[in-house]
Amino acid sequence: MIELIASMVVDLSEQKLTVYDHQDQIVRVIPVSTGKASTPTPTGIGSVRTKYRSVTMRGRNYVAPGVPYAMCITANEMICLHGAPWQEDAGQAFGVPRSNGCVRMPTHQARWLFENTRKGTEVLIQV
Repeated sequence: MIELIASMVVDLSEQKLTVYDHQDQIVRVIPVSTGKASTPTPTGIGSVRTKYRSVTMRGRNYVAPGVPYAMCITANEMICLHGAPWQEDAGQAFGVPRSNGCVRMPTHQARWLFENTRKGTEVLIQV
C-alpha cells in the first residue's frame, strides 16, 4: 500500500471526489454518483471506519450483493465509498446523482482508492 492519501473531499454539486496527499496536493480526481434527491448523501466530516473488499449492502428498498471495494464512513455503515459495476454494466455515466446515499465510482478507481487508503482517513462531504 502506498501511503499517499491524507484526505478526500466529495463535492456533491460537482459529483467528484478529490484525493489529497500529505502536502495537500491533489493526487486524483474521480467522477462519482452520490445520492439522489430522494436519498441524499449527507454532508459533513467523517473518516474511513471499515473496509470491505466485497460486501452485501442492504437498504430500505434494495439488497446489493458483492459490492466491491467498500469503505464505510458512518458508524452504521450506511454511507460508503464503493465501486458500482452494475452502473458501469448498464452504461450509466458517473457524475450524476444515482445512489441511495453512498458515493459510487468506477470499479477500477474504487480499487485504487481502497488499496491506497488507511482506516481513519478523513472524508469531507460538501455541497
